[in-house]
Amino acid sequence: MPRKGKKRPIQVWGADLTNGDRVNAGENDIVSVIVHGDRTVTVTDVHNDEKVLLDDEGEPVNWTGYVPRQN
Repeated sequence: MPRKGKKRPIQVWGADLTNGDRVNAGENDIVSVIVHGDRTVTVTDVHNDEKVLLDDEGEPVNWTGYVPRQN
């Protein structure tokens, strides 16, 4: 049975991106990685600045896969 409504954002350990890169929590001053239902990725750094990952043209980078958190 399909889910109803919007998919909620999920906090993950890491995400594979459409441009071939990978973003991981704990690397390069990144504290958390959040994947969204619209396929965008948001990261929070050590200064608590939250931003959407963008490519070279300024468009949001989409995720293709992620490593879920198991807390």
